[in-house]
Amino acid sequence: MKDAAHTATRDPDLTRARILEAAFELFVESGYADVSMRQIAARSGVTKSLIHHHFGTKEALWEAVKHQALEGYFQAQLETLESDQGTPALLSDAIVSYFHFLKDNPEVVRLVAWTHLEGDASCGELDRRLVEIGAERIRQAQQAGQLRADVNPTHVVTIFVNVCTQWFEAKTHHQDWPGMGSDEEFLDDFIKTFMEGLQPRN
Repeated sequence: MKDAAHTATRDPDLTRARILEAAFELFVESGYADVSMRQIAARSGVTKSLIHHHFGTKEALWEAVKHQALEGYFQAQLETLESDQGTPALLSDAIVSYFHFLKDNPEVVRLVAWTHLEGDASCGELDRRLVEIGAERIRQAQQAGQLRADVNPTHVVTIFVNVCTQWFEAKTHHQDWPGMGSDEEFLDDFIKTFMEGLQPRN
């Protein structure tokens, strides 16, 4: 452990990476409230003083962990949304992208679940821009007559985010229900029913 700490102090980037990795693992396992800086120091092999040096507080470290876990997905989605106009295809592609992100990152699903359980309001700041531009693209499709115009665009984003998130958060509960299909079968059925419900009304 001393060797690990010694190596980390000589490489600030490595130190920061070790702290983030250890904090991510512990926050995924136990949430924010039940993890101490002492535990993070022990898991990362660095001193508590180095953690404070790099991140300041446990809350700041928690924010950094969430940012690192979600940044790649957020940036990719933002680039897609900013480079296109609103269409039904863009919406269905966004659903598929988010669903597969969650499927491929079960630790992130658990981290997000902890933010919900612990009432973490700051998590909304991370995705505020993504929700804002996503809702604007839906509004554009509504104005073009491609999606029904009598629903709140932000609610449309909220519905698909919550359904996808809940599918993975509650999977151990519902996976053995009679007739339950696979992840991809559920996604296909959700997109069919969701997108049909958004078809323009005469």
